Amino acid sequence: MNDKKDIPEYLGRYRMCEQIAKGGMAKIYRATDEIIGRDVAVKVTDRSDSTWDNLDTTTVMKQFSMEVQISGQLSHHSFVTIYDAGMEGELCYLVMELMDGVTLNDVIRKNKLNIDTKGKLDILVQVARALHYSHQRGIIHRDIKPSNIMILKNGQVKVLDFGVSYVSAGSTVRITSPLKDPGVGGTPYYMSPEQVSKHLVDGHSDLFSLAVVSYELFTGKRPFTADKLIELYENILRQDPAPIRSVNSSVPEKVATIIMRCLNKDPELRLDSCKVFADQLDEIINDNFFDDEGEIITNETLTILRRYRESFSFFFDLDNQQLYKLLRVCQSKKFSKGDVIFNEGEVARDMYLLVSGQIKILRGPATPDAYVIHILKRGDIFGEMGIIDGGPRSASAIADSDCQVLTIHQVSLLRCDENTSGKIYRNLAHILSTKLRATSSKLDDISNHANL
Repeated sequence: MNDKKDIPEYLGRYRMCEQIAKGGMAKIYRATDEIIGRDVAVKVTDRSDSTWDNLDTTTVMKQFSMEVQISGQLSHHSFVTIYDAGMEGELCYLVMELMDGVTLNDVIRKNKLNIDTKGKLDILVQVARALHYSHQRGIIHRDIKPSNIMILKNGQVKVLDFGVSYVSAGSTVRITSPLKDPGVGGTPYYMSPEQVSKHLVDGHSDLFSLAVVSYELFTGKRPFTADKLIELYENILRQDPAPIRSVNSSVPEKVATIIMRCLNKDPELRLDSCKVFADQLDEIINDNFFDDEGEIITNETLTILRRYRESFSFFFDLDNQQLYKLLRVCQSKKFSKGDVIFNEGEVARDMYLLVSGQIKILRGPATPDAYVIHILKRGDIFGEMGIIDGGPRSASAIADSDCQVLTIHQVSLLRCDENTSGKIYRNLAHILSTKLRATSSKLDDISNHANL
């Protein structure tokens, strides 16, 4: 798309380029921040457009203002980063990060990316965790649909468009002019029964919408369809969708059961939260992960780890029973010299303990000329932020020699008792604290050297 009709050459300090997307009453353009020198995406709402003729302009402007404030205050790696916002004449604009990826709608409708079952589950887990984050802060999205979910090239998921969100009582997000009547919101095919009935919504409503998306992702069909809007609403309120496995028998039974439960008309009969939805799907991923990749930890490896407990300080305060329980849900992997363990920017939900050999931590992609940040040796922990926040990797890791690592997935800790997982998180905090001190010391040395 390259339509720039009625859009000035500049909005603020942003030089407007081609149109890259359109939805609702807004258009999105590629633009260049002339001061910083980076490309951005600018979402533009034009109040002079004829589609506004039958709308309450004040309400729509409040919605735009709410989107700016909600998006700007929700800081999560699965939400779009907001840089700026402004108004010029009849144009309102929101400046955000420019993303390189495809929408889930393209994945479903055009089979882009050719994602397997595990990849689909990973997408849903990321969306659910992002929604749980917003729900904890009193924000209900209300418009979860495939076109509002983007998958970047590194596998990271971004949830888009808080334009019709509902700000619940007690929300930690500050809204200067909240809507007295937030309306129904949403896109009909993906609305929850609560939205259709115009009842008060909570996180269960977004969970229902995510289940609709999940159903469509695995079957290619929407669970609720009709020729007329009133019939569609009636189906959402009263008709049970066809079982997923009757539409696509290859969907794992556990996955189908979870999705169908979250399509229950009664919010109380769905899963408790988007977090529970994510955790249950993540456990399925982890089960497959053990079956498909690498070898399960062996008794021989367990014996070695016990024998050299002092060398692996990460486990120093776990008793034998706790260590055994943890290792039963972990995985041992071997890498040859030069093998890439992970690349900067990849989505992460696991961490590693180096059992033998050496590993290089690199800035940027794992290439021969990449800058080496650190050399890791036996007993070192790396990639631990994958356990803590599940965000993109901040560095790359490559085997500097033949080596063996122990992989601990986020779900591994969910399967441990609270005492064991509590000790693991405490040890992770100690490791992060040590690394921060080391980084601070290096920065002080650089600063002192610069002042000489």
